[in-house]
Amino acid sequence: MSNKKVLMLMSGGVDSSVAAYLLKEQNYHVIGLHFKTVSDVVFSLIPEKKKVCCSPSDTQDALKIADKLDLDDFQIVDIKKEFKEKIIDYFIKTYKEGKTPNPCMLCNRFFKFGKALEIAHSYGADWVSSGHYLIKEYSNKYSTYIIKKGVDQYKDQSYFLSYIDKNTLPKLHFPLGNMYKVEIRDIANKIGLSVANKPDSQELCFIPDNDYRRFLKENGVTTEEGKVYDLEGNEIGTHTGYMNYTIGQRSGISYYKNANVKLHVYKIFPQKNVLIVAPTEEMYSKELIVQNVNFFVDFKEIEGFCRVRKKSEEKPAVVKKIADHTLKVSFKEPIFAVTPGQFATIYDESGVVLASGVINIKEMEEV
Repeated sequence: MSNKKVLMLMSGGVDSSVAAYLLKEQNYHVIGLHFKTVSDVVFSLIPEKKKVCCSPSDTQDALKIADKLDLDDFQIVDIKKEFKEKIIDYFIKTYKEGKTPNPCMLCNRFFKFGKALEIAHSYGADWVSSGHYLIKEYSNKYSTYIIKKGVDQYKDQSYFLSYIDKNTLPKLHFPLGNMYKVEIRDIANKIGLSVANKPDSQELCFIPDNDYRRFLKENGVTTEEGKVYDLEGNEIGTHTGYMNYTIGQRSGISYYKNANVKLHVYKIFPQKNVLIVAPTEEMYSKELIVQNVNFFVDFKEIEGFCRVRKKSEEKPAVVKKIADHTLKVSFKEPIFAVTPGQFATIYDESGVVLASGVINIKEMEEV
């Protein structure tokens, strides 16, 4: 694979910087690509609560790294308009529907491993590469290219890339899949990269302060106080607007009944601006429906593992295909707070990603 041309996604962080360095060491011709997703003005008006990607400082870091590593070329590409249409508008729409979005999944599909491939083609590049922690390889078992968990279980990012187009896999390259984060920082320090100890990004690039309520309000999503009911249909409190809540949440509700019972948001009815709450023991589900499924490996029914949010473990489940792009997941043991709008990713026993899609649950009767 040496002497080939690769387009390297450069975020300005330590992972993509070291990945670019490793490719250069393997005699790749490396072209750096940095996306601008939101206006720099956003970051001047809204302070970062935690580290986010795509900030002005990230752009400067990416430029410095490209210069230090003597990359063959480096391009900053403005995708603000497309990003708003594909990601920000989706984010707002999903909250309006009373669901909880995961915009990073769509960003990876449409931009990092969608738009980037178009740009790579214009350069005559053979691959698109990034600093993500996962492994891509050809599977003899499945007779196709697959992605699977990286060796660093604490940094594995296979879940976040589980919604990218399967057809892109032959053109993708992940140099860090078989490495640990500690190794990456060690390499960065040894070669004198200024980002060696830079914190990892944690928040959404378009909400630097992580204040979703502020963001939704500024984007025309009005929130009005509404009623809270228990599972028996009793009105027991008030909330500040259904878009401020997600399934499983406990805070932000004013109760005037059942105040001594731990209650969680169980169901959201956006049309009526109503929340249903339930005690902890009622928050567990054994089944869910996954829609708009992205298959890496087609199957009718398997025993595998399902992950239902970014900060959770995979749980054993029987997964059955019930329509072309719809799965039914039946867990061996009930799981807590299944959240519509989030993504469910299906793995096999060896950590191979089989499929991923958007979570839905059976509608409960109105109370």
